Amino acid sequence: MKTFREKISFILTALAYMLFHLGKSPDTGSILAGTTMSLMNTLPYEIGLTYIILVFIRRLTKGEWPPWDRILRIFFTIGILFGLIYNLYVRGAQEQERIEQEKVNVSRSLDNGNRMEPSYWA
Repeated sequence: MKTFREKISFILTALAYMLFHLGKSPDTGSILAGTTMSLMNTLPYEIGLTYIILVFIRRLTKGEWPPWDRILRIFFTIGILFGLIYNLYVRGAQEQERIEQEKVNVSRSLDNGNRMEPSYWA
């Protein structure tokens, strides 16, 4: 990271990484707890995939490791993808739970304030 532009893009990538891991805890609604839970659930996979990619890069460059800022950029990029997938999964599960709690049964759907029974209920 020699130029100012590289430093700014590195910081923006790190901020995007944190943005994609923001979340609310389902129990307390705390953003800090939700973000920590999101990070802890995806972090092992992010580290593992980053290491595998770095091994391939090292193999292609004949044994040289990339600089530390490149390693972190790779990690942040993978983390952004994992954060997106994880948050989509969590939001889908929360929406599914909400739909199951609001299921309409027959007695609720027929109660429209009219006391007359339909003629086919004879």
